[in-house]
Amino acid sequence: MAFFDKLEQTITETGHSIGRKAKDLAEITKLKNMLHTCEEVIDRQYREIGKAYFEAHKDEEDDLYAQQCKAIRDAQRGAEALQEQIDALRGE
Repeated sequence: MAFFDKLEQTITETGHSIGRKAKDLAEITKLKNMLHTCEEVIDRQYREIGKAYFEAHKDEEDDLYAQQCKAIRDAQRGAEALQEQIDALRGE
């Protein structure tokens, strides 16, 4: 009987261990999702700050970020030209 008692104890402990691991895994997944949401909010706010800064300083030649502002302006002009080509091909 000692063998069966030991086997039952081992099975019970294994079941509890698996249950704890599953619960921990679910909690880790939940926390990772919350972390990802926080990181998305941070990234969105950084983009909004950057856009607001650009709009406020885009024409300043000696600004700390003048090179980046020029690159954005150049990319905007390029995007506008590409959109015009797309519109022309669509017949708009």
